[in-house]
Amino acid sequence: MSSPKIAIIGAGPGGLTLARILHVNGIPTTIFEKDPDRKFRHTAGGCLDLHEHSGQKALREANLFEEFQKHARYDGEALILTDRFGKEHVNVKGIDTGRPEIDRPVLRQMLLDSLPEDYVRWGHSLKRVEADGTLHFEHTTERGFDLVVGADGAWSKVRQLLSTIPPFYSGITGLEWWLHEPDRTHPQLSATLGDGSYFAFGDEEGRCLGSQRQGDRSVRTYAFLRKPESWIRDCGVDWQDRDAAKRFLLESEFGTWPQKLTDVIGAWEEGAIIPRPLYMLPVGLRWPHQKGFTLLGDSAHLMTPFAGEGVNAAMWDAMDLAEAIIAGRSDLDAAAWAYEKKMFPRAEKIQQMTWDSLRSRFDRGGVAHLKQRFTFLMEMRKNGERVKDGGIGSEVSAE
Repeated sequence: MSSPKIAIIGAGPGGLTLARILHVNGIPTTIFEKDPDRKFRHTAGGCLDLHEHSGQKALREANLFEEFQKHARYDGEALILTDRFGKEHVNVKGIDTGRPEIDRPVLRQMLLDSLPEDYVRWGHSLKRVEADGTLHFEHTTERGFDLVVGADGAWSKVRQLLSTIPPFYSGITGLEWWLHEPDRTHPQLSATLGDGSYFAFGDEEGRCLGSQRQGDRSVRTYAFLRKPESWIRDCGVDWQDRDAAKRFLLESEFGTWPQKLTDVIGAWEEGAIIPRPLYMLPVGLRWPHQKGFTLLGDSAHLMTPFAGEGVNAAMWDAMDLAEAIIAGRSDLDAAAWAYEKKMFPRAEKIQQMTWDSLRSRFDRGGVAHLKQRFTFLMEMRKNGERVKDGGIGSEVSAE
């Protein structure tokens, strides 16, 4: 039996996981990626926590779990949660929650290294998709695929063929910056932030300061703010001007917060802030099945990062779609349809949980809710029960 011709649009964790699982089962794919080469994003993105029943399980199906263990950071599960006054409500160190951390670039590189070099066609920026499967890229056109899988993220071109509903603004804007060598330049602050994640929530204000330790000991730091969609443009700040941006955050947005929390802003000495307005798709979005096409990950169910489920959901999608294709490779349309019927209700639950999680973080009483929720999750873990939903925002990505 000849192999089906499958195109995957996007070389993110979801698309690469799908390609890898199919590869180990003897089914080749062609991946089209807009990045010019594999090194383009070698430092892009923060750390991810992979969950047992989704991300980790997908890596087992991909025969990559042992390789993952070489890079997994179990100390990255440490968490400190405070309110806007700096009072600690959660301080967890050395407890195995079953969700080890891995840096996004490391995960992507691991998946890329597991595939033949010629699987990925770099520098292919998709501009338009036709109903007959023709793929119009910036510099070329491709056709003749039996199945096109949209794994092309938030602003998916493949999704535009299947649904007329675009992502909408969630009400939260993120600002990201990095502390590259805090152990050397700000040792006291670095010790305070710990080896995992540190979050300070001013729930009644709709503000949050957060930090995540990376594998190289750098710290990815961000502010999340409940603001209008146009705020980044309308606030009058030149975000490329580091001094002006720091002054604005310290005086206007976090001026009443204690210095021990705002030191993560004051310690910022390199690079510019990256504004990240957070978008999402409607909870429970579905589309009529269309022969020759399907979606996974953010293309199918874009969410905000506040439940730690984005990459895990994408890898779960990849695992389910691969399973359907392997079982029904002679009828890819039936396989894609079977996958969608399984994915839609599962994704809806995760989307709803993520939306509820966002609201709980930025509404009054959010810190108390987070403390209660995290305590419940830890009790489940201590009792040997599987935690099947998101944690406390340990995945903050910008795909």
